[in-house]
Amino acid sequence: MSKRPHEGGDSALAKKAKSDATPSASGGSGQVSADALIAAKRAEIAAKLAAFKKTQGGGGPPPAPASSIAAPVPSTLPPKPALPDKSDIARKIEEAKRRVAEGVAKKAAQENPYISAAPSKKKGTAPAEVVQQGSGLKMAAHPLLLDTAPTQLSQSKKDRYKPMLPKFASIKANARNQPSPSPAPAHTPTPTLERSGSATANPYASGGGAAGGDGTFEGATPAVKDRIGRTFRFNQKGKYVSLGNQMRQEAQLEREAPPAVEWWDASLLPNKTYDDLGPLPESKEPNLANTNIRSQDSPITMYVQHPIPVPAPWEKNEAALKPLKLTSKEAKKLRRRRRMADLQEKQDRVRMGLLPPDPPKVRLANLMKVLTTDAVQDPTKVEARVRREVAARKVAHDKMNTDRKLTDEQRREKVENKKTEEERKGLFVAVFKIKTLSDPSHRFKVRKNAEQFGLTGMCIFNPSFALVVVEGSAKAIKGYKRLMLVRIDWTQAAGARDADEDAPPSKDEQEEEGGPVSLENNRCDLVFEGPIREHNFQSFKPKRCPTDSMAKEALGTKAAPYWDTAKTFVEDTYA
Repeated sequence: MSKRPHEGGDSALAKKAKSDATPSASGGSGQVSADALIAAKRAEIAAKLAAFKKTQGGGGPPPAPASSIAAPVPSTLPPKPALPDKSDIARKIEEAKRRVAEGVAKKAAQENPYISAAPSKKKGTAPAEVVQQGSGLKMAAHPLLLDTAPTQLSQSKKDRYKPMLPKFASIKANARNQPSPSPAPAHTPTPTLERSGSATANPYASGGGAAGGDGTFEGATPAVKDRIGRTFRFNQKGKYVSLGNQMRQEAQLEREAPPAVEWWDASLLPNKTYDDLGPLPESKEPNLANTNIRSQDSPITMYVQHPIPVPAPWEKNEAALKPLKLTSKEAKKLRRRRRMADLQEKQDRVRMGLLPPDPPKVRLANLMKVLTTDAVQDPTKVEARVRREVAARKVAHDKMNTDRKLTDEQRREKVENKKTEEERKGLFVAVFKIKTLSDPSHRFKVRKNAEQFGLTGMCIFNPSFALVVVEGSAKAIKGYKRLMLVRIDWTQAAGARDADEDAPPSKDEQEEEGGPVSLENNRCDLVFEGPIREHNFQSFKPKRCPTDSMAKEALGTKAAPYWDTAKTFVEDTYA
């Protein structure tokens, strides 16, 4: 306990006496006054600690002084200073915070003149005209472009996943109109009290209630805690794939138990078990009497199964090597060498006696050289024999040629095969425009040569001009183009021929065409030539189409543009 000041004393006098207290000349009195001051200070500190603990926790007895011997306190000691109240401390803290906030706002207003105009509107006074500081890049930013709102460090659970709002004027206005959340209550230290009984045993009791006389809280309520929900977690990529691989790996590592009977022995054992063999006799040879090895139902037979050879898959895709193309001179040289090698081999066989020698080719010119003795003895007989041999050799030669000669069917098949091979190299189309195609000889040549070359297409007769469309191989198109542009003289008319499908027009046709047509200015031009993918016509046939629509319909969808091309060609050339 701190000592009270003297009743009649003054605080100033007490301080004066305390400061003026000096040790006397004698050593005993100075030592006593120093001990008294130390004891007084200790007592003062103990009193302050007791008062502080009472304000914080309360109820505790003050601690005993450090020294059991208390010296008498002089009357000149200062009085106990008054402890500040808790409300005063909180008020001072709030004032300090307010002053700091005002200082920060004032500094921001000095740096940016736009911010100082906002508070003036709330007070109702007219805002002063703001002078812009600097220009260009040194100009201060507008307050709407700055995030002047205080940053909320602690976000609630609902606002945690909200997207960040853009810093636009309209968004700022909407944000100001929204009700601001109430500020969280300031954290105040709860007094530490000694709880008894149920208050100590209940951990959910709130510490904000008033303390009862017995040291417990009256009306204590359980503290409400926010429930922390579990967040939604996605599975990592490849999680179940790795689990599947792990399960498959474990299945491979786990070895199955050995079977009771191997599969290759199951068909030979009647009961599908090795007990059918019985115990091994002294000869250590198994007993095969109870097995299916030598019975009628045995799978072992005298027949051998030969599997069907399956060609390798890569053999089908192997490209056949094409023979080297030789010139005519090289081909003759190889043929000559091959024939010489064959003759040399035959002569060797004759010398070895494997083949009989060929009879000499006797002629009337070398008769006396080959048959010298016989020709002298009986020349008439030798001459007759030589003539018979010459005739026989000729007959054999003609027979050989006849056997090697192709029949009519084989010849036609060979021609068709050649045409097919040429068409496999690529199909081409040629379009010819003929000014007048009224001569029967010209019509016959156009149709017959198209059939002989194996071309497909159509010949359209129109009062304006005639159109010939042919399709086929490059070789056939080349020959037909030479026929149409070089060989046929389109200005020369032919004489009358037998009646056929390309006969000259009848009287009715001549009347429609206006009588016989002169061929003086007649000509044929190549309108178009190019490759195509497939045939548009099955055969070559002529057709009369008096109108353009009929001509396009006869040509078909794919060949109809040829008609327009021919008409345009006429306009560009003869206009």
